[in-house]
Amino acid sequence: MPAEQWAAHHLLVLRTLLVLVAAVPVYALVRGSGVVPSVLHAAPLALLTALAWAPGLGRNTRAAAAALGLMTAAALGVWLSDGATEAHFLFFALLPLAALYAARAPFLLAVGFVALHHLVLGTLWPHAVFAHSVPALPMAALHAAFVLLESWACLAAWRRFDDRRERVEQLVAERTAELRAQRDELARLAAVVQTTDDAVVTTTPDGRITSWNPGAERLYGWTAAEALGRHVSMLSAGAPLPADLTRLPPGSHERRHRREDGSVFDALVTSSLIRDEDGTPTGVAGITRDITGRKREEAEARAAARQLEQQAGELARMALHDPLTGLANRALLQDRLEHALADRRARRHAVLLLDLDDFKAVNDDCGHEAGDAVLTAVARRLESHVRPADTVARLGGDEFVVLMEDVEGRCDVLAVADRLLRALREPVAWGDERFTVGGSVGVTLTDAGDRRGMDDLLRDADLAMYVAKSGGKDRVRVFERGMREEVAAQDELVRDLRAAVDSGELRVLYQPQVDLRSGAVTGVEALARWQSRTRGLVEPAGFIPVAEATGVIDAIDDWVIGRACAQLRAWDDAGLPPLRVAVNVSPRRLATGGLAVSIAAAARDAGVDPGRLEIEVPEAVAAGPDAAAGIREVRALGVHVAIDDFGTGASSLSRLQDLPLDRLKIDPSSVAPLAAGAAAGSVADAVIALGNSLGLQVVAEGVEQPAQLAALRSLGCDTAQGHLFGSPVPADTVERLVRAGRPLPGAA
Repeated sequence: MPAEQWAAHHLLVLRTLLVLVAAVPVYALVRGSGVVPSVLHAAPLALLTALAWAPGLGRNTRAAAAALGLMTAAALGVWLSDGATEAHFLFFALLPLAALYAARAPFLLAVGFVALHHLVLGTLWPHAVFAHSVPALPMAALHAAFVLLESWACLAAWRRFDDRRERVEQLVAERTAELRAQRDELARLAAVVQTTDDAVVTTTPDGRITSWNPGAERLYGWTAAEALGRHVSMLSAGAPLPADLTRLPPGSHERRHRREDGSVFDALVTSSLIRDEDGTPTGVAGITRDITGRKREEAEARAAARQLEQQAGELARMALHDPLTGLANRALLQDRLEHALADRRARRHAVLLLDLDDFKAVNDDCGHEAGDAVLTAVARRLESHVRPADTVARLGGDEFVVLMEDVEGRCDVLAVADRLLRALREPVAWGDERFTVGGSVGVTLTDAGDRRGMDDLLRDADLAMYVAKSGGKDRVRVFERGMREEVAAQDELVRDLRAAVDSGELRVLYQPQVDLRSGAVTGVEALARWQSRTRGLVEPAGFIPVAEATGVIDAIDDWVIGRACAQLRAWDDAGLPPLRVAVNVSPRRLATGGLAVSIAAAARDAGVDPGRLEIEVPEAVAAGPDAAAGIREVRALGVHVAIDDFGTGASSLSRLQDLPLDRLKIDPSSVAPLAAGAAAGSVADAVIALGNSLGLQVVAEGVEQPAQLAALRSLGCDTAQGHLFGSPVPADTVERLVRAGRPLPGAA
């Protein structure tokens, strides 16, 4: 039973108990009892009533106390009446109240109380329960039968009532839920109708407007008061409507509608019939939406589609071609290569991977605009030196690929590769500049049954190109399976070289530099050597290029600089005159930065002046923007800077003038001709003259013969080094030479 209903029934029982609590002492007084005995007679009933009233007790406990209180009141009435028969009717009158709780426990407790009262008390003290002279047991049985009969009647009526109540409650709940759902649905629909921007209008079958939502006011301009009751034809600006609107086909259709201000717009009208419970049409509902903007957008979309269709060819071309050069890109190359490999009629195909040599210098010297011009010129040359059916593609950066389908043989492919390299050697003009970029070509050929895909072919061609570059650039190499072992050996060399830096296999030799006026040793050039435990002595040509290509040169440069500073300190401690140590640094180290920091740290750790160090920079690299910045940082420490192998590069004199230089070093190839006595007008003569004009000292490298020495002295060269004065030697040999205090052989 719901809590509210139980509370109402319980309140009725409590009120009855309160009446009985007051009635029992009054009846006792009437029956001749004293005041105190009369009050005491009501005490058990008052206690049970208090328990039934106590809000802290549970529902079942309070109901049980109330049922016992009702039966106790009836029992007190029988006892006070000396067992009068009429008093027994209190049981029959009060017992149905216990059934109000619609629970078995209180009702059965009340019936049990009556049975015990009549059976036990009626047997042990019959005249207190029954006023008749008949035997007690039959009277108890008779009264018990009446009580049980009434109990059964109450129980049956309660169960019947409870079943009907539950059914009614179920029906009421179901109907209430349906009504609430309908109410909620109507509320949602009403909210949608009121908030939508579409016009929602209902009409009678003959076209009179019966409802007009805010969306209709906004769309048409008429208020609801102005529109209600008028004919819907006032909205139409197209074909007339039928007299009976229920004949309109349901669904959506486009019409021309009119607003209050007379303007006409395209409308999409969705109509449906409104029917009563019998299904008879009673009206029409219409939802109208302004589709003028949509139709305009559709027209614009059609125009844009035509324009896109016109541009489709161009977009397809752009998707398959490099935007800078117009060559095929990787996607188009892959498509053509896959078709070529799938064509079993073709005999052989060739993939040529071409990588430009020294292209980075173009970007560094003149910027990416110049680099783009070179790449575009290279693309045109490649296209003009291949067969019409060949595909030229740019993979990115300065890498190009030529796909030659159905080639005759290896010789034909190599002939094309040679033509490409010759074409690349021609200078590229860009404004007043001329750039000469060569290239290295790696070639891979397919065989019958070749299962390699594009990535495999490009990898093999790239491997061949790598071998071509490492062999001196500007050459062609065809992929061979042995190249993998060759590259593996190169990788092993790199690993050993990396380990050599940390394992102490590197050492430094020093080649004396002699002042040609005094013949004294004024400085040395520090030269790295690799004494490998497994390879023996590895000359610089055997590991310096690899170190440059892999970045190991950075660690080698730092190590040589550190050893040079430490050796200067050792010579100072040994009492030698101050010497200058020249160290070759890689172009990479100048470009990446950090050289000045390494030199400063090494000099500080050794406790020597950085000004006693000299770095030697290749002529071709010195004028680059990144290298120039590195040179200025080093020069700010006081370190001297020399241009190495001067006369072999193509540097700009104006750029060299902007650099903080100290010395120029004449390349050995320019010193060698001096042995024949041709000093005047030689390259060495020009370099010495240039150095004097710029206020720079000049050092001649590779001096091996006395005639060369004499020519250099006559030309006014400042310093020289070479085998005539001494080969690269350990530090202790340099110490002995300096301590000798005499000119070296050939110096006088």
